[in-house]
Amino acid sequence: MPPPFQANVSDPLLTPAPAAPLQLQSWNEALTLLRQRSPDLQAALGQIEVAAGTWRIALANLLPSVSGNLIAQYNVLNPGIVAFGGGTGGAVTGGGGFTPTELLGVGTLTANVPVVDLASLYALGSAKESRRTANLSLAETRRQLTRGLAQALVSVSSTERLAEVNRVNLRTSLERLALAQRRFELGAGTRLDVVRVEQDAQIARRNVVTGDEDLRKARESLGLALGTPSAVGLKPGLDLTTLLQGAKATCRTLEELENRPDIAAARSRQVVAERAIGEVYRLYAPTLDLTSSTTALTVNPGFAEVPIWNVGASLVLPFWDGGAREGRLRQARGQLEQARAEVTGRERNIVIEVTQAKRAVQVTQETRDLADRQRKLAEENDRLTRRSFEVGTGTSLELVDAAGALRQAELELVIRDFQYRQAVVDAFLSEAACDW
Repeated sequence: MPPPFQANVSDPLLTPAPAAPLQLQSWNEALTLLRQRSPDLQAALGQIEVAAGTWRIALANLLPSVSGNLIAQYNVLNPGIVAFGGGTGGAVTGGGGFTPTELLGVGTLTANVPVVDLASLYALGSAKESRRTANLSLAETRRQLTRGLAQALVSVSSTERLAEVNRVNLRTSLERLALAQRRFELGAGTRLDVVRVEQDAQIARRNVVTGDEDLRKARESLGLALGTPSAVGLKPGLDLTTLLQGAKATCRTLEELENRPDIAAARSRQVVAERAIGEVYRLYAPTLDLTSSTTALTVNPGFAEVPIWNVGASLVLPFWDGGAREGRLRQARGQLEQARAEVTGRERNIVIEVTQAKRAVQVTQETRDLADRQRKLAEENDRLTRRSFEVGTGTSLELVDAAGALRQAELELVIRDFQYRQAVVDAFLSEAACDW
């Protein structure tokens, strides 16, 4: 039996796909870019600032307030009579032994000290719970960003591997084409054999082109996940398993599923909704404030006099406000029902999500193993068919069929491996919290 035919083939598409402008070297590098550029993370941090501002406003309603007011006024009709506040300063001689100026300057200073305000006190507790909700939402955002980053990394690694497999398949198809042409030149084959094998080579070329486009899209998706509009790839030789170990080191497995950030955030929102009802009920209670005000006038001669300093108390009895409190109560009850429904629905969905994620690891591992065995069988079948074609006992149709089966088995194995890696990431992060 003659030795196997060796062909030297070349094609522009055999050149590896160009590298991405930015290449990641480690998980920490990717996480640093994510912290700096992720708009979702910035939005979550902004929500924490909003909640902190809401809490500070609620606290301000319970603290003393001081305000000042400066007024300059002139009596156009009768300059000799000045008026300030709610009364008049009298004639030029004024009252109290001083004479106000015709161009009167009035300064008032008012202080208010809340003594009894149940609604504001309860609202402060609600604002504190809202801050906790914002922090939990930030933790959930981090978990989702970690999940998206890990999946994008798996996608880039898989499409890079797919691009390599496509070029290997193209090289093999070109070698088969060279073999068919050699047989035709020696008179042992027909033109039909050459055409059939050339059609198979065209399919391999098409796979290279589409695979490269999938790779570019995967790199661009990774760039978007990292908050940059440019494509991002992986450093050549970087092991994906080692890269994903960084994700597991960044996040921690939860002891109880109830502690997952999205469930905790939903329950916190329910607490806020429950407290909103309590706030409305406390609006029916009276409020008591201590007040103090002082007034200064410009006088002639001299500069200013302080004829008034009032100290008092203000008791507000909210008898009727047109039904606004009843409307707010209905709104709060409706929002509470929505929050309860969200918690119930999320708890149910998460139980199914975790169950399916764990099962997906086992299923994708089994399908990957089956795809690996199928590829080995297709590879052996292709080798034997190609050898039979070389010695003249096989047909070009058998050669093309074997090549197509091998190409399909190679792609199937890459896809199944991609699905398995994604399933592992999803299963881990479905029961984890990320504290970076």
